[in-house]
Amino acid sequence: MFRLASPRILNPLRLGAGLRFNSSGSLFNEVSSAPATSQPVESESAEEITSPEQDAKLQAYLHPSPFLAVESLISPLKRELYNMNVKKNGFFINNQTMKLDGAEYKLSLSRQEIEALEPSVYLRSYRIKSSVKKTNIVLRALKNMPLKKAITQLHFLQKKVARPLAEMLERGVDDAKKMGYNPNDLYVAESWVHTDGQWEKRPEFKGRGRSGVILHRYVSVRFLLKSKQTLNRLKYEEEQKLLKRPVWNNITKTKLIGNSGQYKW
Repeated sequence: MFRLASPRILNPLRLGAGLRFNSSGSLFNEVSSAPATSQPVESESAEEITSPEQDAKLQAYLHPSPFLAVESLISPLKRELYNMNVKKNGFFINNQTMKLDGAEYKLSLSRQEIEALEPSVYLRSYRIKSSVKKTNIVLRALKNMPLKKAITQLHFLQKKVARPLAEMLERGVDDAKKMGYNPNDLYVAESWVHTDGQWEKRPEFKGRGRSGVILHRYVSVRFLLKSKQTLNRLKYEEEQKLLKRPVWNNITKTKLIGNSGQYKW
């Protein structure tokens, strides 16, 4: 004959003792209880991505929309005056009178503003396995060189860093076409290199039981491509600088007979 166990034996720790049951029969209070009616869950009908080309967010990150300085950095009135000035001279000249809608305007910009508004393409490299000293030798050879000619020189240059630099400039040709610039008018205006962090140190095993530590260096390169508009402006400024120089002559502006130092009265 079996004997029923008492509640004290079934629950020796008296778990749940003193808890008050609400109307729904749950151990939780009314605030934390789930709603009686189930809310419908919105089903996201996401398309299956099978290739990187189908990922819109990835393509927007890899290929951002071009940023035109003239369209973004100045007001509409200044933009129209700037474009009129460039169309008239081939480049921007300060303090020239422009007529627009029956009114006359003069636009004056600083050197930094003029350089920022001129057509340019900014290129940034990935992590390149090289050193600053070796990369600078190649970058100095590309100074003020036309874009297409610089790519050709890098194709035949016997340097390990020449290949990633050529790929960078080829990417600059594609970016120039997207921005509406003519790649044949671009040249390498500025280029600089700096160290890319997280250099790796690894053991270097040598002969006769010797060993050392080898440092793997990485760099990052930047290119700034400018157009013929910048070259024409620099040439014009150099000509104006020469015209403003005083004419040199052997005759000084001093008196032929200097002051004697004696009183004349």
